[in-house]
Amino acid sequence: MESAGGEARPVLPPPPPPVQELAGAANDVPARYVARAGNEPKVTVTAPVPVIDLARLCQPGGGADEASKLRLALESWGLFLVTNHGIEATLMDAMMDASREFFRQPLQEKQKHSNMIDGKHFQLQGYGNDRVASEDQVLDWCDRLYLLVEPQEDRSLDLWPACLRCDLPMMLID
Repeated sequence: MESAGGEARPVLPPPPPPVQELAGAANDVPARYVARAGNEPKVTVTAPVPVIDLARLCQPGGGADEASKLRLALESWGLFLVTNHGIEATLMDAMMDASREFFRQPLQEKQKHSNMIDGKHFQLQGYGNDRVASEDQVLDWCDRLYLLVEPQEDRSLDLWPACLRCDLPMMLID
């Protein structure tokens, strides 16, 4: 299959139904959502999640220690907790409230913001599951709403629920 640009587009398995739908209909978790022996991540937690102080990291000439901590966190953990980021608590609260409002909606409403184009082609932004690359892939037991904020030209506001489209983009721009 070819895309509009002429390059070959891989044929992917059909997307799974939303987890909300599966959870309401099934007594057992479907096998595709259960990691098989040998597929479990090997995790041994020996230290707390690294904390990166963004204010220190951004200090001219004074962020070398924090930069080293950031590099180590990315190399060893692949994630970190950020403090002193400058994001107002009111903005974070508003995003959490909008997220809760979105996920409390009926499935049909959430599907209006689907990450599937014409129900067949996956796109990163929108509501739904992760991209399914193979029939053997172990799937995550969750539905997601993934929205790009920056760069502004990559935002697909048509995929943004009204509860986010009205207030939050203006807060993010300010």
